[in-house]
Amino acid sequence: MGTDIPRRNRLDLNSPSELAIHGAIQEVEKEGCDVRLTEAVTLMQKAKDLVSDYIDEISNDKQN
Repeated sequence: MGTDIPRRNRLDLNSPSELAIHGAIQEVEKEGCDVRLTEAVTLMQKAKDLVSDYIDEISNDKQN
């Protein structure tokens, strides 16, 4: 049984842009608890997901 972890969930395989967004999320989370901060984190996570989708897509295209 494999434990294949998606590339996007492994920081050691993230691109510089994915790591930058991850770092920004970590910094916002240090600010405390507020609905506006939660919304900001949610939007940044969506942005990271979109970047990851793009990177995964171009990586798959290069392999084919």
